[in-house]
Amino acid sequence: MKRVIKALIISGELLIVVSLALMVTGLAMNDPASTLGSLISYETARRAHTIASYLFIPLFYVHTAAGLLVIANRTERLKTGKAKRALVGAWTVLTVLLVVAGFTAFGTGRLALGSVQATAVLTLEEVAKHSNENDCWVVVENRVYNVTSLIDTHPGGRDAILKYCGTNATEVFFLEHNQNDYEALQAYYIGTINEPIVNQGNGTEKS
Repeated sequence: MKRVIKALIISGELLIVVSLALMVTGLAMNDPASTLGSLISYETARRAHTIASYLFIPLFYVHTAAGLLVIANRTERLKTGKAKRALVGAWTVLTVLLVVAGFTAFGTGRLALGSVQATAVLTLEEVAKHSNENDCWVVVENRVYNVTSLIDTHPGGRDAILKYCGTNATEVFFLEHNQNDYEALQAYYIGTINEPIVNQGNGTEKS
C-alpha cells in the first residue's frame, strides 16, 4: 500500500505541473500578441500543449486508480485482492472508453468544422516577428496563418513559403493558388489582422 500512496502523491504532483503547462501553452496559443505569446512562439506552444495533453491522460489514470485502491483498502468489502483487481479493471475499461469517445468526438468535430480556429486579433507588426523556418506566419487577406508545418511539404518547395514568412502574402498567394488551395489553408488559421490590408486578392486565379 505504501507504493500505491507514493504513486498517488507523485502522479498528483505531476498532474499539477502538466495542468499548468496546458494552461500556459493554451493562453500563448490563444493570444499570440500577449506578453506570454511573445515569449513562447505559437509553434512551440502548440507542440508543448500536445505533449502535455498526451501526458495528462495516463497521469490522470494512475492518480485516480491509486486513489481508488486507497479507498478500497479502507473499505471492508473491498479489502480483498480480488475486489481490488475488479475495481481497477473496471476503472481501466471506463478510462479506455472515455478516451476513445473523446478522440472520436474530437475527430468528428474537426471534420465538421474543417479546423479548430483561433480568435486572436493580431497586427502586421506581430506577424513580422514570426519570420523563420521554425516559426512562420503569413497573412492572406486579413487572416493570419501559421504555415510552419507546411514548409517541408509544400509542393512548390521550401523557399516558396520561407521568403514570405512574417509578411502579407495575399497577392502572391492568389497568383499561385486556386480556390481549393485557399480552402485547405483554413486549417492553419490562427487569427485576424486588426488593420487594413493592401493588395488583397480575390482567390480566383489559378496556378
